[in-house]
Amino acid sequence: MNTLTASTNAPTLAYKRTGAPSELPLLLLHAMPLDGSMWDEMRELLPEIEVLSVDAPGFGASPTGSVFAAAYGDSSDEASLDIYARAIAATLDKLDVQRVVIAGISIGGAVATAFADLFPERVAGLVIMDSNINSDAPAVRENRQRAIELCEQGKAYQTIKDWSRTMVSQQASPALRKELDTIFREVPNSALAWLQRAQLARPDRRALLKTLGVPLLFVRGKDDVTCSRDMLRELCDLAGAGRIVEVRGAGHFSALEKPEPCAQILRDFYRQIED
Repeated sequence: MNTLTASTNAPTLAYKRTGAPSELPLLLLHAMPLDGSMWDEMRELLPEIEVLSVDAPGFGASPTGSVFAAAYGDSSDEASLDIYARAIAATLDKLDVQRVVIAGISIGGAVATAFADLFPERVAGLVIMDSNINSDAPAVRENRQRAIELCEQGKAYQTIKDWSRTMVSQQASPALRKELDTIFREVPNSALAWLQRAQLARPDRRALLKTLGVPLLFVRGKDDVTCSRDMLRELCDLAGAGRIVEVRGAGHFSALEKPEPCAQILRDFYRQIED
């Protein structure tokens, strides 16, 4: 068990809380380089469930990664998913939320797994969406390091400008692609660099799935080029539990591309735990 001592001065993440109040909110963690607003349509589709979302460090209305690193890491220069996870725990403490069903997409899946590793007693169920929770392969590490260098040069958009084309399904509408491109152009350089550094430092947490002992669900957009069915099958087999659901007509940002089927998937999973 990992404990976090909260104080009145402890920094917390910006959050949004909607739906029917309960003792077990559905906590949604967003993709990189988006913020918690990516779940706005999803929460409208789930009015009967208390939905809680947060903004990652440096994104949306949340303080910067260095603020959280100074509070929950070894120094303000540190970047790690564990720091992000501890910031989530502090935010839940502020809201007097003891346990959650947690779902994370893309980097959110890796953060959700880090949270479950550090605070297993606070997790009633885990959904990993379009996410890789092991450590980076050498080629990915090289690309991520290059992205960090470009962010530090003020060129964050250059590192993600193609994602509105390559990371979504070919069926994605021009309006969605335009919306994503607009968001990407406004991404803070320092915030994206911090998240990329946190990803670069992440450990392989696949073994956690063997021992977590809560319901598991693995979701991917059927057209996601970064998270294959085989990758999720490996996680499922490793855990010896859970199931895989694919969302047709969706890529890496499945919950944003196809909110209605994704909302139903999350609703069914949540009800399974609630019952």
